[in-house]
Amino acid sequence: MGKNRTMSICLSDIPKDRILKHDNGKMYLPVSTYDLNEPDRFGNDFSVSIQLSKEEIERKKAGEDIKRVFIGNGKIWPDVEHTKPATAAETEDLPF
Repeated sequence: MGKNRTMSICLSDIPKDRILKHDNGKMYLPVSTYDLNEPDRFGNDFSVSIQLSKEEIERKKAGEDIKRVFIGNGKIWPDVEHTKPATAAETEDLPF
C-alpha cells in the first residue's frame, strides 16, 4: 500500500509562464517533490517545486546556477487500515 501525502501549494508564487496548456485545453504545472532527510521545523517531510525545464537542466549541467521555484511543502502520513476482509463467521448470517 502506498503512502498518503498531504501538501500545500502557494498559487501566488507560480510564474504564469510555467503553466502549460495541453492540446485538450487543460492547464498543467509540472511539479517535483523532494523528500527531506529529517522533518523541518514545521513537521514537513518533503518540499514541492516547479519542475525544471529541459533547457534549465542542460544549463545546470553546464555549471550555471539554476534555482528551483519552491511552491510548497507537505507531510507523509502513516498508512492506516480502515477496513479488513470479513471472516466467514462474520458473514454467515447475511441474507445473500
